[in-house]
Amino acid sequence: MLRAYRYRLYPSEDQKMMLAKHFGSCRFVWNYFLDLNNRRYAETGKGSSFKQMCKELTLLKKEDEYRWLMEVNSQSLQQSLLHLETAYRRFFRKLGEEPVFKGKHKRKSFTVTQRFSIEDNQLNIPNFKKPIRMFRHRDFNGQVRSITISQEPSGKYHASILVYEQDPDIQQMPVAEESAIGIDMGINTFATLSNGMRIQKPKHIVQSEKKLVKAQRRLSRKKKGSHNRMKQRVRVARIQEHMANQRRDFLNRVSDILTRTYDTIAVEDLSLKDMMNGNHRRAKAVADAGWYSFKMMLKTKASQRGKNFTEIGRYEPSTKMCSSCGHVKSQMKLTERRFICDICGYTNDRDVNAAINIRRFALISEGVPTESGELTPVDRHTSALELLAREGIRASVLVEAGSPRL
Repeated sequence: MLRAYRYRLYPSEDQKMMLAKHFGSCRFVWNYFLDLNNRRYAETGKGSSFKQMCKELTLLKKEDEYRWLMEVNSQSLQQSLLHLETAYRRFFRKLGEEPVFKGKHKRKSFTVTQRFSIEDNQLNIPNFKKPIRMFRHRDFNGQVRSITISQEPSGKYHASILVYEQDPDIQQMPVAEESAIGIDMGINTFATLSNGMRIQKPKHIVQSEKKLVKAQRRLSRKKKGSHNRMKQRVRVARIQEHMANQRRDFLNRVSDILTRTYDTIAVEDLSLKDMMNGNHRRAKAVADAGWYSFKMMLKTKASQRGKNFTEIGRYEPSTKMCSSCGHVKSQMKLTERRFICDICGYTNDRDVNAAINIRRFALISEGVPTESGELTPVDRHTSALELLAREGIRASVLVEAGSPRL
């Protein structure tokens, strides 16, 4: 199993200069061969393979105009070509977007695959005379495959260490109705569980969003090319990085509690691209919610703990279907926050009804029979509410009469 560990780096001024050369050289190699491949593909209908690009890179470094490429680590330049070839393959297989040119103000990175070493809080990589100081806040056990050095727009340096670890012997939990939960993700309420629990969006993230708006407004008033604009750009980048860290921390804590509490977790496969089309306000809210990252965290932690993660079909009528009688409504507007069945008269919160259906679809797909009946208080899930409250996460339980047994 491959696992990545991320550490903060504190390079000296000379090391920052050397890192800048590596970032710039790798960015140049990417852009140079991206342009070359685009022109070749337009003329001949074929691009260049990784092996062919490596040969051309060797000849390029011998030219007087590009001899400065000899100052950086050669394997990092070759890794840029490998990443470019991977991007092209994903694009032609319709797994990703078309490769684009890299700008100097975006996130910068380069990868080292050989001749590196890690000793305590020191990172040794090729072409650096002295080791780079690293804050190693946690240890890892396994074989190091590669190290990716990156610089964020805020100016901070990090090292992502890819480690191969042996898969631990984990006992897989069975899929059972009493230990399963369905999750309906939303915008105003971050997540609604099939047992009636609501998990709210943290207030500190909302406060950071207000700070970001003010900082971006100030940035728009600065003169382009001025030092004040550069300083304000860094302030905006730091706020954005802080918000990303806040969101990642929130998603990690919630996913950790849910995978510890429940044995089977069911979510819905959502087309985020379709949801963000047509309405720019909704697109921003969907992008900021972090649904995809949350699902990936749930899936990863569930597999590590022997729990079950199920994703129901994208076109399952989880919102429009009555969780009591199974009747499917023909239409249901986004403004309708209450689900009222036209056949049996069942009434419940829209998100709770959807979460119950998500849980039921997941159990049916796993071959587990489901039952229905009157609602009973969900005492077995009280621990999840307590754990969320202990972490400072706002959560509450919505229990309504007439709902199916959860």
